[in-house]
Amino acid sequence: MSTTPRSEKASIQHGDTKEIANTLSKSLSTKRKRRSFFGGVSEQLAPTSVRETPITSPATKCTQDWPNAIGFDYHKDVTTPVKLNVVGDIPDYVRGVLYRIGPGGHTLNTENGGTFSVDHWFDGFTQIHRFNIVDSNTVYYNSRHTCDSLLEDYRRQGSIGSRFSFAQGRDPCKSIFSKFMSAFKPAPNLVEDPIENRSRVNIGVTVSTNYPGLPSTTSEPDVAGIESLYAKSDNSTFQAIHPETLEPIGIAQQTKLHPDLKGPMSAAHAKSDPITGDVFNFNLEFGKHPTYRVFQVSKATGKTRILATIDDATPAYLHSFFLTKRFVVLCIWNSGFMYNGMGIMWHRNILDSLDDWDASKRTKFYVIDRREDGPGGGGEGEEQEDEAAEGVVESEATTIAKDKRVNLTLEVCCFDNIDIIKRFYFKNLLGNPPSNAQDVPGFGRAVMRRFELTDVPLTLLTTSTTTTTTTTTNNTPISTRKTSTLSLPPPTPANSVFTLPIHLSFELPTINPRFICRKNRYTYGLNTLGKSTLMETIMKYDSTTATALTWSVQGHTPGEAIFIPKRGVERSSSTSEAEEEDDEDDGVILSVVLDGINSRSYLLCLDAKTLKETGRAEMESVVAFGFHGKYVGVGSGSGW
Repeated sequence: MSTTPRSEKASIQHGDTKEIANTLSKSLSTKRKRRSFFGGVSEQLAPTSVRETPITSPATKCTQDWPNAIGFDYHKDVTTPVKLNVVGDIPDYVRGVLYRIGPGGHTLNTENGGTFSVDHWFDGFTQIHRFNIVDSNTVYYNSRHTCDSLLEDYRRQGSIGSRFSFAQGRDPCKSIFSKFMSAFKPAPNLVEDPIENRSRVNIGVTVSTNYPGLPSTTSEPDVAGIESLYAKSDNSTFQAIHPETLEPIGIAQQTKLHPDLKGPMSAAHAKSDPITGDVFNFNLEFGKHPTYRVFQVSKATGKTRILATIDDATPAYLHSFFLTKRFVVLCIWNSGFMYNGMGIMWHRNILDSLDDWDASKRTKFYVIDRREDGPGGGGEGEEQEDEAAEGVVESEATTIAKDKRVNLTLEVCCFDNIDIIKRFYFKNLLGNPPSNAQDVPGFGRAVMRRFELTDVPLTLLTTSTTTTTTTTTNNTPISTRKTSTLSLPPPTPANSVFTLPIHLSFELPTINPRFICRKNRYTYGLNTLGKSTLMETIMKYDSTTATALTWSVQGHTPGEAIFIPKRGVERSSSTSEAEEEDDEDDGVILSVVLDGINSRSYLLCLDAKTLKETGRAEMESVVAFGFHGKYVGVGSGSGW
């Protein structure tokens, strides 16, 4: 979720750019006995509604009953894979593994006979789910919580203690002195013993497979070629997970990738180049001069290089960013962390540490060249690789013709302010309309907006290089470090090209993964018309005709829509873009859906062209509402 303000113009800070680009960026069962910390019925399915919506359709008011409470507080683990009942047909090319991750409940019983509950959906108890799609008629499912030790601490303490969270409030009865002292009380040192503390973290927003630079989490790859599975959140900690049993393995920090990545914050949505498999992200370090370090991890070598260091931007809570063929683009929005991030030490959570929304401040886009021969690149050769490993930014000064320009097209879900985050307190989510859902519009809804960063000048980037040599007390050189300073062009406007009306806008946007870093026509996502306290519709938006197809079943709440292309996820650098244009929506959509009426979930498969159901894998249990997922096709090892 990106919370970009709805201003028609924003300021843009151009980073290291050198070429023309016009792209559309979118971005085994386990035998170990486990303690239970928490305290399906098969029915005829409701008819499916698929409709095409013209751009002038009005929004629907919240007037219908849409039960979904069980999706927020379901705790059961299925540690031994169970075979699901497949109805209809799941195409053979979908064979592979689908992971889903997110909260698996938010309340538990404490040792003293009481009840402990977290306040916010983002602090729910992480649970990961695995759907193993063997063939058109065979699907297995297993799941487990990945935070057992943490839940044991909660059960014993009756609170989260001094730990950091997303939005858990602190005891208002505490004295100011007590609160002050707790602000400087260290949380458990998770890194000191990553094996002992492997399930003492609550990391559950996204998952990555075969993350370059990080070790394997299994002795041998599974049928989908998965060698490692890591859970991620909007911080710099990874949780290593066994890709089949889903057992936590250990903990790692971004400093394992590069010693300079020592800040606490990062994006849950790291980006991966669809051709090379290289991974891109940023690390945010707080302090007097908050610093973003944008980095790249090579899939081929496992080495990390720092592409850019930004120390003049607001320290903001960034969930994602943009990736094009040539650039990494950060969207720094106008509600940063108070006191340059140090407010987190006081509040011990993210939400209360954000500054008040200030509509007068402008959002800035930072554009960073990610090419090997760009200002942040290293090129080939041992010397450059060694320097890149130390974060060197070095480049020869070059002259570029003044008429060289770049156009970038960026699409993002936007909100009026940060109220959307407050909507996800459980007090707002639990319950059925109309008692709760009439308040949903008051918390704001996303609109899809397209920005164009036009005529980004590719003028001379004057580079001054400084060499720093570190010596011992007897002046013996022990290391040499080179840093570069680039003179950047002045900021220019970022223009809003169009904004979709609310009823055609959506959250959790996804596209055909073969069209990542390319201009695309179709976008899939989840839409709410206010019928429930979450989202109730799967939508396919056609940017050429400005129309949408929607899938909806009364009382059924879908999860993130994941596109599986018929041609396979992997794309070769030799693949012609023109030959694929007609096949952009040739595939299926997978979504985990809660049937709130019958209190059970199912894996839904939709034809991506028509949004008509081709099949489903029915469960006798519930998959709690999660955040994101990842699909890995058989033999691919990467996936989408």
